[in-house]
Amino acid sequence: MLDTDAPKEGRRAARNRRDTREAILNCAEQLLQRCGYSGFAYQQIGAQLGIRNAAIHYHFPAKADLGIALVQRYRARFAAWGAALSPALDGAARLRAYFALYAEHLEADGCRLCPGGALAAEFGTLPDAIRLEVRLLMREMHTWLTQTLEQGRRDRTLDFGGDVDGKAVQVGAALQGGLQIARLAGPERFHQLLEQLSLELSPQRTAAGG
Repeated sequence: MLDTDAPKEGRRAARNRRDTREAILNCAEQLLQRCGYSGFAYQQIGAQLGIRNAAIHYHFPAKADLGIALVQRYRARFAAWGAALSPALDGAARLRAYFALYAEHLEADGCRLCPGGALAAEFGTLPDAIRLEVRLLMREMHTWLTQTLEQGRRDRTLDFGGDVDGKAVQVGAALQGGLQIARLAGPERFHQLLEQLSLELSPQRTAAGG
C-alpha cells in the first residue's frame, strides 16, 4: 500500500528548511546592520533563533557563504523594488522613493546602516567573494540613481549642475554617510540631509537664484 503521507512530510520538511534559512538571513541582516560583518558570529544567530550552530552551518557552511547570500538577497530586493515603481513617476518622485528607502533604516533600533553601507565600511577585510557581490550591489544602485537623475533633468523635475554621474556619486555618498551620522546625532540629522538634498535638486531653487 502506498504511503500517501510521505510526499506531505517531504514538502513539510522542505518548507521548514526554507523557513529556517530565511530566519537565519533575517537575523544575520539585522546583526550586520547593527554590528558590522565582523561584529557577529553564528553563536549570536543561534541564540536569537533558538537553534544550534549546526543548523546554521547546514544552510551556510562558512560565514562567507552567509555574507554572499545576504548581499545577493539585498540585490534581488533592490531590483524588485525598482521594478515595482510606477513607470508614470517622474524623476523627482522616483528620487523621493529612493530617499524613503534609506529613511526606513531610521525606524530600526539604533539607526541601522543599510547592508551595502555596513559591508562597505569593512570592505578591505571582507572575503573576495563578498567584495565582488558588494561591488555589484553598489554598481546597480549607482546605475539606478544615475538613470533617475537623468530622467529628472530630462523631465525638468530635478535640476543640478555638473555631470550626472558625479551627482549620483555625491547623492549616494551623502545618503550612506547620513545614516552613520544619524547613529551619533539622531534621526533628525538624516531628515535634515534629505531636506537639503531635495532643496539643492529643486528646479524652483535654481529659478529663484537665477
